[in-house]
Formats: sequence, C-alpha cells, structure tokens
Amino acid sequence: MGKDGKTPVKRFLSMVKPSAAVEARARKRVMTSFAEKLGLVYFGYVDQKHDEHSLVRGLTLSRTHKDKHYSIGSFEGYDIILLERSDIINFPGKPARVTKWLVLAIDLHTKADLPHVFIGHSNHSETFYAHLFTAFSHLQRVYFGTLGQHSDEFNFNYRVFTHASKAYEAEQLFTPELTSVIGANFRPLEIELHRDVLYIYADDMMPTQQLLGTMVKNGLWLAQQIDKSQVTA
Repeated sequence: MGKDGKTPVKRFLSMVKPSAAVEARARKRVMTSFAEKLGLVYFGYVDQKHDEHSLVRGLTLSRTHKDKHYSIGSFEGYDIILLERSDIINFPGKPARVTKWLVLAIDLHTKADLPHVFIGHSNHSETFYAHLFTAFSHLQRVYFGTLGQHSDEFNFNYRVFTHASKAYEAEQLFTPELTSVIGANFRPLEIELHRDVLYIYADDMMPTQQLLGTMVKNGLWLAQQIDKSQVTA
C-alpha cells in the first residue's frame, strides 16, 4: 500500500483508465464527424443479437464481436455501412488479444455469383489467417499471373485467398491493372469480396479523417470497377 492509499494494481488502473477513456472519446469524435460529413446516420453501438439493423458480415463476423460507431446511408450512388468492430483473437500458445477493425461495407450493384476473395497483408502470420478463416475453410492462398504480370508492389505486400477452383475467376475480377492500383494506393487497407458486398478493412488502426476518407474513396473506386466488369462481361 502506497502513501496515497492505493495498491500498485489500483495505481496502475488509475493511470490506464483515463487514457483509454480519452482514446474512446477521440474515436467517437472522429467517427461521428466523418459520418456527418458523408450524410450517414450514426447509431453508435449496435448489438448483433438484439438490435434491428443490417448486420455486417464478412470474415470478421463472429459470435463474440462487438460493433461500435455504426453508421449507415448512401454515398455517391452506393449503400454503405461504416463501423468499428472488435473481437478477441486467440492464438495457440499465446495470450488472447483484442483486435479492432475499421470496416466499410459497400453493396455492389451487380448481383452476379462472384467468387469469395480476400486480399490481405503479407505480414500477417499463418496463425492469424487460420483464425480469420475459421468460418470459411474453403479460402486458400492462390497466386495470380495467368492473365499477365501483376506489379511487384502488389505481390510483395498482399496475399490473395479464394477457393482453389475460383482462382482464374478471381483474377478476371482483380486484373493486373486493378492490382497495380491496389498495390500502389490501398496500403494499409485490406479487401474482401463476398457475395454482392465489398468490404474494406483497416486492421488495428486509430480512425482519422484521412484514413476513413481513403477507405471510402478507394472502396468506391474498386466497387465501380467490379460493377463495370460485370456489365462488360
């Protein structure tokens, strides 16, 4: 017990809590301000089991995730949802940790039977991907190159995952021209295409106006390219 009457644990918690509270307020301030700028309706926290709202699915969906700063609306002709999702990630032999994703979900105009594709960072561990793909065991790493040479920047910084039988179809969507732009302009963002929804992720990053703006700008550009490819197919 110290002179201030606090145990070392209580003293530590008293130092940590204000910092966490300050960060939480900062996150909310950025997310609400950005939603207002785009004309989205901000709901804040939503309960996936009880609240009436459009559930954001994709790879980060789980029975234990929590969604905050949920915002929904239309922007530049697309229905979008923006939120912050957190979940507890368990790694074998390592302590569990809380992971947060900023998630942008964009409803595509096309309703074609598109392949399930995830384009993730090359610096994630195999254990990370194994956990992420728990509900989607069909996802396997594939290598693009059948339709042409993809940029070194894309090949070095990203891995592509899809069903092995869908690799060619996935490359028809993510052509060398598209992956060149992704390699040059999308980092640190990650991409998932699942059914008729495009997901843009920022993993474990503090939201800023610039980051959220990049997610929306790049996400809408990619959604437009995918929709165009289905019109001309």
